[in-house]
Amino acid sequence: MSEDAVEEETTRLRALGVRVRQGTRDLLPTTSVTVHGGEVAVAVGPPGGGHTSLALALAGRLPLDAGRVEVAGDASPRVLQAAVALVDVPGVSEPDEVVPFRTILGEELAMAKHKPSAEVIDRWLGDFDLAPGITTEDVPSAPRLEILGRMALLRPGTRYLVLTYPERLGLPVAQWLDIARDLAGSESRPGVLVTASRAVVIPAGVRTFTIGPTEEA
Repeated sequence: MSEDAVEEETTRLRALGVRVRQGTRDLLPTTSVTVHGGEVAVAVGPPGGGHTSLALALAGRLPLDAGRVEVAGDASPRVLQAAVALVDVPGVSEPDEVVPFRTILGEELAMAKHKPSAEVIDRWLGDFDLAPGITTEDVPSAPRLEILGRMALLRPGTRYLVLTYPERLGLPVAQWLDIARDLAGSESRPGVLVTASRAVVIPAGVRTFTIGPTEEA
């Protein structure tokens, strides 16, 4: 194997023919995606068409009926759970809307094994011009997604982020793509996968996959 092939293998999150079923219904139709370190990729599919299930599968949190998910060739759930962080995923990691946002930040810092001091939390809020007592539901969508993404990167071992359906927050493509690119360009060079609806127009040059049987859109 060439050095380039080895490098690609060790910086890649890959799902091959992944499928998840519940009875006779597909929670996630057969899907394949690949995300490299420092890259933004987009998986498109209809609303309710497997966005959350894909995120859970990539993070090793959902038993598969077919296919394989691997990080650097390792498919163990323990490795996937450590390497893949789910950012603001509906019903999974989205914050409680009525809770003060500083409480959410404190929980995120604790998860990342950082001391959730009032001073540190105030600094995060101040960097994004957010009031100290603001509730989560009042945080504008762009800083909400960016802050939660950056906090996920503080967790030890995080190498990939999954941002699920940011359209639901009212963010246009250009805005959530800029946030994803900023996250991918941070010091640790994580791979970032965003899921989106088929209605959005993804710019040329962004690798795009479908949630469903066709590997690339």
